[in-house]
Amino acid sequence: MSILSKKIKEMIVTGASASILLTAFLNECEGDKLHAYQDSSGIWTICQGVTTGVYEGMTLTKAQCAIRNKVEAEKALALVEHYTEVPLTEPQKAGVASFCAYNIGIGRCRQSAFFRKLNSGDRQGACAEMKRWIFDGGRDCRIRSNNCYGQIIRRQQEKELCMVD
Repeated sequence: MSILSKKIKEMIVTGASASILLTAFLNECEGDKLHAYQDSSGIWTICQGVTTGVYEGMTLTKAQCAIRNKVEAEKALALVEHYTEVPLTEPQKAGVASFCAYNIGIGRCRQSAFFRKLNSGDRQGACAEMKRWIFDGGRDCRIRSNNCYGQIIRRQQEKELCMVD
């Protein structure tokens, strides 16, 4: 059973690009916050999860966030393209970019079992690895009282995007 939103599923069916899919997916997962906030790791964040050049007290307009979101999404997708040795569909690129570049960091991702399996051609095994990344600041996100259960849902959604042929 699909847990992706109706909007994302429709975008996949109509052949949306990875950039458009990633932006829509991040908007659903992250929202578009105009005021800087600290994420669970204490990193200053703004817009749809942008961390580059963000500082305490920073405020942006919707238009400024749209520009930053686009730059960060394109950068994330470029990193996925650069480090991935196997062809990926547009939804797969969006799922991997969300997981690797936005959530766990491309450096950690590149050294993970996820990336080794992906680049060896074991996409199913790679996508299954995503569900292992369920801790946030040492908190087990499967425990609802830890206030990070959304990460469990996001991993399921990223896995689903990762599996789209």
